[in-house]
Amino acid sequence: MRVTDERLDADANNFTAVRLLLATSVIYTHCYFTVFGVRNADDLSGILGAPISAYAVDGFFFLSGFLVYPSLLRLRSSVRFLTARFVRLWPGLALCVLLTVLAGAFFTSAPPGSYLGGDTARFILSNLTFTVASYRLTGVECGGEACVLNGSLWTLPWEVRCYAVLALLGVLGLARPTIMKWAVLPLSLIGVLVWDIPQVQELARSLAGDGAVYLIDTFDRLWAAFAMGIAAYLFRERIPLSWWALGALFLATLAAQVLGVGLHMRALLIGYAVLCLGLLTAQRRVFAATWPDYSYGMYIYGYPVMVLIHAFWPMSSHLALTAVTMAATVPLAALSWHLVERPALDVYRRHRRAGRLAAQQT
Repeated sequence: MRVTDERLDADANNFTAVRLLLATSVIYTHCYFTVFGVRNADDLSGILGAPISAYAVDGFFFLSGFLVYPSLLRLRSSVRFLTARFVRLWPGLALCVLLTVLAGAFFTSAPPGSYLGGDTARFILSNLTFTVASYRLTGVECGGEACVLNGSLWTLPWEVRCYAVLALLGVLGLARPTIMKWAVLPLSLIGVLVWDIPQVQELARSLAGDGAVYLIDTFDRLWAAFAMGIAAYLFRERIPLSWWALGALFLATLAAQVLGVGLHMRALLIGYAVLCLGLLTAQRRVFAATWPDYSYGMYIYGYPVMVLIHAFWPMSSHLALTAVTMAATVPLAALSWHLVERPALDVYRRHRRAGRLAAQQT
């Protein structure tokens, strides 16, 4: 099967189900960490070379690049593009931050007048401005230490940075398909390959320190996945989708992990898997086209719900914690989608339609 423009229509694919699967995978790894206290691992990482959540995050960034790049082309304006991205991300996040702060007020040991300062103020301002993720609330502790209340939020500033890079390319006239194909994406590939040379990273560490290396390393990983999504869109009609090819790519990724070069193979694998799961499954039946998109809500609410459940009902099974967390998160994701996310998108679309009609009448 080849990727055609018809298959990219919202009612012709199963990408909504794929996003839910990715969000569930993130919750799964977080539950494993909460039960066993093992960071950056789960019971699948021994086989996959990384926790399933790492694959899921790369998959989110790949799918984001695959879907938002054509949005920039359609809107033909970096300002309109960033506005559309803001409307999709910020209202749902604002509700999540508000509910988390309200819930934290019942558990804080800080005096009433101090709770909204310090960590809580940073939690609100840092997360709502997408500058840097913040995870703690003033006086809210777990086992005598400040609680990490929403470890999932770390990816949102990075996603916004990818949007900002793409918008900047649009402003500079570099986001046109031809330039992206033959200049921007090849240069991105070269940058990724150069950064993956250990000597380059050591040189950067000696010159700029560990903090700068971490930032570049994270951007290297996430922009690579995002750029792969853009490349997949640009070359969509040349990409054959096949379950057999996915299996072969899976084996190649396992081999790359053994050789220590699996980071970007992982993004390539999950990106191809996202396309297969979203498009190949639709050949038989498009079952997710009418589903509400709860994936964003599942992603941003899953972690704090898990923390709350485990605090009052500690579990020895990460599978049980995952199941209970999922069941408890769905209502919050539904609330977010139906009361905030979708209404915000509807208002934005009505405004866009009204603007186009007004422009046609002048």
